[in-house]
Amino acid sequence: MGILILIILQSIVFGLYTAYRLYQAFFTKYKKLPVIISLLLVFSSFLIVRILVKYCHINVPHNIVFATHIILAVTNYLFMYLIITDIVRIIFKIIHKPFITHKLQLIIVLSATFITVLYGYINSHDTKTAEYNITLNKHLNGELKIAAVSDLHIGADMSPARLEKEVNNINKYNPDIIFIAGDIIDNNIKDFTYAHIDALKKLYAPLGVYAVIGNHDYYSADAATLKSLIEKTNIKVLLDNVTYIQEKGIYIIGRDSLRHTNDNGSKRQNIVSLYNNIEDKSKPVIILDHVPKGLDDGRKINADIQISGHTHDEQTFPLNLIIKILTFLPHGMINDNGFYYFVSSGLGLWGPPVRVGTDSEILIINVKGKDL
Repeated sequence: MGILILIILQSIVFGLYTAYRLYQAFFTKYKKLPVIISLLLVFSSFLIVRILVKYCHINVPHNIVFATHIILAVTNYLFMYLIITDIVRIIFKIIHKPFITHKLQLIIVLSATFITVLYGYINSHDTKTAEYNITLNKHLNGELKIAAVSDLHIGADMSPARLEKEVNNINKYNPDIIFIAGDIIDNNIKDFTYAHIDALKKLYAPLGVYAVIGNHDYYSADAATLKSLIEKTNIKVLLDNVTYIQEKGIYIIGRDSLRHTNDNGSKRQNIVSLYNNIEDKSKPVIILDHVPKGLDDGRKINADIQISGHTHDEQTFPLNLIIKILTFLPHGMINDNGFYYFVSSGLGLWGPPVRVGTDSEILIINVKGKDL
């Protein structure tokens, strides 16, 4: 609920400021209040539709939902460019220098916004591959090629056609095993269609495809429903449990979402209790955990690899630069004395269907044991 309140406040502040500045530039011959209210409703359409879908259970057509996502991107960048140019306007006023008219300023801002959003949309669909070569401190039966993705966010932007394209991108690397680190569905389980199921069924790896559930998955349904639906794709969902891959001699710990309380009111199991289910503790351990919360869990159990997502690498400029300063690892890999900790920027998108300063990505991790 706290996040929802923040989004509402952001929508009001961004929307009101942007609406007022647009009124100043283009609509002064009309009555101020109706124009500003109309523009505010447009700029807040993403939030309005989210509330209608989630809390009023109203089915909103896919095209309208997608349009509101675009409007959100436009609103954010309009606001940013307006703030920048208004600061310049204030500076010019302080030093008693003339500045461009409000109308010309808004034309420049609108043009910059259009270019940014168009670039961001194209870039978000240009999936990159981040490839890593790592060597474990433990024995591994042969070599292991992992393909990993996170944050598919099946919904307005992740169409069946795009999902199938990404599945083909993953399969072309011929991975031994595939991991999906949560947020398969955006926020509405009805968006997860048979066409999406058919596309995900085409994921292939000889050692299997494994997934964990993320916070957005839980926005759409409970754990049992999610597990049942996702496993129709032949993906094995790990929900606070452990599985053993005998061919390679590795254990996989799949964690429940950090931001979820189970149906019975209890929180997810701690990492040590899950680790205690492992019989041979000399074997390599891979943790799948949607929300990256640091190195502590891996250190507690002497894990070898963790794969997480959730951050989207903050998806858009300038948030991505701010988060890089304020957070531990919003994206990338850290080698902590043989514990390889990965955070993926994600395959899909939340909210604005744009990526500026970040990329949609597939992780390819080539793993060797200490004796190879």
